[in-house]
Amino acid sequence: MATKGNSRGNYITKVGFYDVYAKYTYRPKKDGASKYDSPEVASTDYCVYHIKKMVSKGNKTKEMAIQKAKELLGPKYLSIYNIK
Repeated sequence: MATKGNSRGNYITKVGFYDVYAKYTYRPKKDGASKYDSPEVASTDYCVYHIKKMVSKGNKTKEMAIQKAKELLGPKYLSIYNIK
């Protein structure tokens, strides 16, 4: 069975009920490159999602995205999910 592509990027981790995804931007291939060469990653942007809604974007590292998700959860849910 075929599935649709994921426009959010690669799944990284879950923090409470938030999901962290990595969205990659690629450089164009060089002229002499083979068609089988994998593209070169120019930058990575980590985004925080709640279900299908993007809550935070523009995080440059995975740790920044996880910290932002913890801030969004708040102290009540940090204790419920036992997150430190």
